[in-house]
Amino acid sequence: MSYAGGIISHTYSANSCELKFELKRNSSCRESCGTRSIHNVRNCDIYIEDYNFLIYVDVQLFKFYSTRRFDLKDLKNICFNYNSKEKTLQVTLPCLPPGEEERPEKDIQEDKSKRVEPRLDLWKLKRITDNCLLRIDDAAELMRPEGSYGYGFASKFRGRIQSFEYNLESITRMPEPNLVSPLQRLIDRDIDEMKNFSRDQYKLNFVELQVPDGLDNPMQFTINFKDCTLERDEECLLHNLTSKAELNTMPDEYDVMEIDCGLISILLSICYDVRFTANEPNCESAWTRSILSATLMYFEPHTSIKDVVISFMRRSLIYPLYRNYELSRQCVEDCIIALQSNHPWIVKQLLVTHDSFSDNERSIYNHYYIEDYIRYVTNASDACPPTHLQMLAQNLKNVLFDIFKKNLGLGLQELETELLKEIITDIHIGASSSSSLTSEDESVETASDSSTTSSDSSSESDEEHSVIEQKMDKLSL
Repeated sequence: MSYAGGIISHTYSANSCELKFELKRNSSCRESCGTRSIHNVRNCDIYIEDYNFLIYVDVQLFKFYSTRRFDLKDLKNICFNYNSKEKTLQVTLPCLPPGEEERPEKDIQEDKSKRVEPRLDLWKLKRITDNCLLRIDDAAELMRPEGSYGYGFASKFRGRIQSFEYNLESITRMPEPNLVSPLQRLIDRDIDEMKNFSRDQYKLNFVELQVPDGLDNPMQFTINFKDCTLERDEECLLHNLTSKAELNTMPDEYDVMEIDCGLISILLSICYDVRFTANEPNCESAWTRSILSATLMYFEPHTSIKDVVISFMRRSLIYPLYRNYELSRQCVEDCIIALQSNHPWIVKQLLVTHDSFSDNERSIYNHYYIEDYIRYVTNASDACPPTHLQMLAQNLKNVLFDIFKKNLGLGLQELETELLKEIITDIHIGASSSSSLTSEDESVETASDSSTTSSDSSSESDEEHSVIEQKMDKLSL
């Protein structure tokens, strides 16, 4: 999870911690970071944990990590003071007395040397938004936070989502994204994924992909990125979506990284479906292309490519038929190739996705994401030139080198070690059972043959152990 926003300063005094958030956008870095301006400070969502404080303000997420432990027992009527001239937001939070509840100095020094903070357990965050008040410019009136958040392409949509006369709860976990902050969407997704992860299903596909009879092995499929010829219907749709200049206009303010991360999230799910169906979309393609993308399923905006890849890989190990780590990485590599060299293939697949969504309840994804992404990718002269996609490909490639099984937070290393131990135990039990069934007379009568058979059996056993040892050696950190 990445964090945007301005500078956060803090001071500790007795049993309290005073935080000051600078909400003013740094205009000098607009083009590099694409950070949007905060227009409504009341539009906020607030969470706290033993050492972490997170607040999502309108369009930006701020996180503070404390060396003192917060006192979480009676957090009521916490007052935030907003200075509209300085664009600062201040709050005082209670802390436990210094001493045992303070983080050990050794841990603090280790964090500084590594320049990373401990992984935040989203399950432990406590939402305190309803217990907070806001005072603007020392006014006497105290106001409650309100929730009205953007969603969709570039988070440009506001207000209630259009239902299109469908039951949105059947296809998305966010039927009212305007009322749910992006931070809450992230937390909900993380909790859902942890609940739905099946240890047994992952074990089943770890050693070898379990492919039903009649289906091709997706790991052996080679995507033809030159296959980008448009059908007649696709040409008409592309023309209708891009012919009007006003539709191709980008929002006044947008985060380029958020848009690009959304594109990658959708492309990754497409790459999985292309492998799964051997590039012959079927009745399951709409489900696959939506369920694997957190951008679609949770209307979740990302501002970190690494977060997008981790999200996709987690979901690809939880929901579809094939749940294999190496297959997930293959899909990421497919996405890199697509971004590197084949802009028409991306357009083709977005049009295919649009078609798979168009005749069912997932048509909302076309309205809020797919149609805008088709316009974005085809706008090569302005918003998304080929060099931009190539840059995304390189960034995605660098990120993939930096992702290991431990980053997914699913305990895959422990699970694989546990499975391999079970396999080794079964081999030993099977060998012992086979040995006990051999009659003593047969072994005496054919001593030389028995010796040869024993040698062959030993060779087979060594080969089996060699396969297991290879799997153990290949376990990623």
